[in-house]
Amino acid sequence: MKHNLQHEFQDAVSFDDGETVEVVTVGYDHLPEEINYPYDHNFAEMFDVFVFDANDKDITYDIPNDEYKRLMEAAKKDFYKTSEAS
Repeated sequence: MKHNLQHEFQDAVSFDDGETVEVVTVGYDHLPEEINYPYDHNFAEMFDVFVFDANDKDITYDIPNDEYKRLMEAAKKDFYKTSEAS
């Protein structure tokens, strides 16, 4: 993977409530709860999600918060879908 992340998939984001849409690559790392124990004593799993534009520029902090939350949920669904297929 060119972004050095465990998983990635394509999605689309909007910066203006759907008026324009940009295709992006969503890359993420998954840390299962047993590995996350030293950092979070609630044993929560973690997803580190990053968003890249068509030029591979990291635009994670440029997208609206509601779009980021949606992509975070999409990353979780992608992880569980691909882990079930394995």
